[in-house]
Amino acid sequence: MARVHKLARCVAALGCMLAQAACVMDPLPSASAVVLQEEDIPLPPPPPRALTASTYNCIDTSGQRRPSLVVQELSTAVPQDCTPYLIEAVRSLTPGYLTLVERQHVDELLRERQIATLALNNSAAADPSHAVPARKLNTLKVAEVLLVGQVVAYDRSTREATGGVAFGGTGALGAFVTDLITFSLRAVAVQSGEVLGQTSVTKSVTSLKLGGTIIKIFSQSIINAELGGSGNEPVGLALRAAVHGALTQLINRGIHDGWWS
Repeated sequence: MARVHKLARCVAALGCMLAQAACVMDPLPSASAVVLQEEDIPLPPPPPRALTASTYNCIDTSGQRRPSLVVQELSTAVPQDCTPYLIEAVRSLTPGYLTLVERQHVDELLRERQIATLALNNSAAADPSHAVPARKLNTLKVAEVLLVGQVVAYDRSTREATGGVAFGGTGALGAFVTDLITFSLRAVAVQSGEVLGQTSVTKSVTSLKLGGTIIKIFSQSIINAELGGSGNEPVGLALRAAVHGALTQLINRGIHDGWWS
């Protein structure tokens, strides 16, 4: 029992050492990126009129694959489609900043509108005794701004700390690794094609692994016990935070520069 307590103290001490080593300095991003420290970024008051925006595809262009011992592993390190995260970020804003219109599945939308128009006209022609004009659906909203987002980089092991300690047959080891995911978002004017603004946000993806061993030597035998565990930050949550941060940064710059109005 005493050795178990000693191992627990060793693991706790090692965890503190790794945490302190990981907090020595922030990772150095590129010149155009903003390292995201927290998800909630304050926004100025909404402009007098909300912009109508659309987004088609928000994809991963980093080309990074998930690390695996299998050579034929084709799983990606980042979700291929980040459009749901961008839509969620827009919908979570306070009303007054953006009105989002559907463009990713516009073909299906137009097909449904054709079916709805046929149904309305058929119901109007069912009673020939009443002259009813052809009925049409309302015109689709035209977007003023196109939001183009993409994952531009996934950098592995940008910061890594490893360590181990052993005493009297009881030891512990651990590793702390930080990856970086960079998301870029730009706003393009639909009328002129001008790039109104662009921002990049870098979010860390951390993983921690701890383990320990106990070796007990008896007169005729040796007992060796091992235990360990690991924790990994979900990439999806990190990407979600990066998308939220990029959108709020873009709105901040747009209001400051005057084109988000």
